[in-house]
Amino acid sequence: MKYIKVVLILTVVGFFAGCQCPQKRRAEKIKKHEEAKKVPEIQEIIKEIEKPVEKPKVTEKKEETPIVKKGEVPPEKLPPEKEIKKAGGELTKIFKNIYFDFDKYNLKEDAIKTLKEIGNYLRKHSDVKILIEGHCDERGTREYNLVLGEQRALSARNFLINYGISPKRIYTVSYGEDKPADPRHCEEAWAKNRRCEFKIVSE
Repeated sequence: MKYIKVVLILTVVGFFAGCQCPQKRRAEKIKKHEEAKKVPEIQEIIKEIEKPVEKPKVTEKKEETPIVKKGEVPPEKLPPEKEIKKAGGELTKIFKNIYFDFDKYNLKEDAIKTLKEIGNYLRKHSDVKILIEGHCDERGTREYNLVLGEQRALSARNFLINYGISPKRIYTVSYGEDKPADPRHCEEAWAKNRRCEFKIVSE
């Protein structure tokens, strides 16, 4: 009988010991975690994790003008329309149109020759200001042609600036495909429409 009681007591103790083991292990784990939190390196990591996530700041997109390259002088503000007039008389021989290849804005040899004549005139007449109009043929979107027309006008303007003419004396504007010199829809007409025209600005 005593033997049975001893066995029962050991069984009960073993049962409670078995029940306490997981709790003990859990307590030990908690203790280790708490001790680990005291390590400086781990404290820094915890701080980084607990930092509130900042929302990205929304900034306004700035308007860019890719048609004006680095080092180039931005165009002057367009003068009132009443101050703009076509070159008349002998000036028509100087202020001639210049023409471009399809989808191009680089200056051809005959265009450079014309621009030099215009530059020489402007050097002699320092009070004269001009407006350069950039034009395109009808192929391509209207938006694309407005940019291309401006690039053509700026090519002529930058040449004159490098030729010694003050940037303040040269205005530019683009009409894209809106003002064709020849309204026909053929290669001959398109060649005439890919151009820059020069107007005199009187103040």
